Amino acid sequence: MPVTNGSGPSSHLSDGQGWLASFHFREDARDDAQASVAALKDDGVKVRLLSGDRHDAAARLGALVGIDDARGGCLPDDKLALMQQAQAEGATVAMVGDGLNDGPVLAGANVSFAFGRSVPLARAQADFVVLGDRLSLIPACRAKARRTMRIVRQNLGWAAAYNAIGVPLAMMGWVSAWLAGLGMAASSLLVVINALRLSYDERPHEKVH
Repeated sequence: MPVTNGSGPSSHLSDGQGWLASFHFREDARDDAQASVAALKDDGVKVRLLSGDRHDAAARLGALVGIDDARGGCLPDDKLALMQQAQAEGATVAMVGDGLNDGPVLAGANVSFAFGRSVPLARAQADFVVLGDRLSLIPACRAKARRTMRIVRQNLGWAAAYNAIGVPLAMMGWVSAWLAGLGMAASSLLVVINALRLSYDERPHEKVH
């Protein structure tokens, strides 16, 4: 079930004879929004909410999912300026958006995500399109990226160490050509096997393109 704050704006319908009906709206959040925000914050990420809705609506939704810095009334230029300010201060900015007014900031962010149900402009400007609606994929992608970089560094370190030791030994004749070739093949195989570790992830999640 979606998480709701139980309150929100109301609209009233009437005609010349008086009141007909009242409509009460409430802010909803995806059921995994709170956990996703908490996971990002636990990982040291500063999470901000920039919304084109009213300030009070943005503040209510921010409080609902655990975002302290929630700002409403943001135009596309406002979002872009805030993002550029954060980048100028040395921050690496990841943007998640799905609306028309998110296009400029999605294009300007260091990395950006849109969901499959987003408007076409948001999908076109985003670096990644999530084929689903699970916000939990955002912290999962961050964890996967960090794991990928660890393995890349391991492979580069191993390749550099082998080349620094094996190649000079072969050139000086201290290692036969066939043994050097076998060592090179084994080195390449080790790099491939190490990279294949990225294929094993026990956490099921939607795909990202």
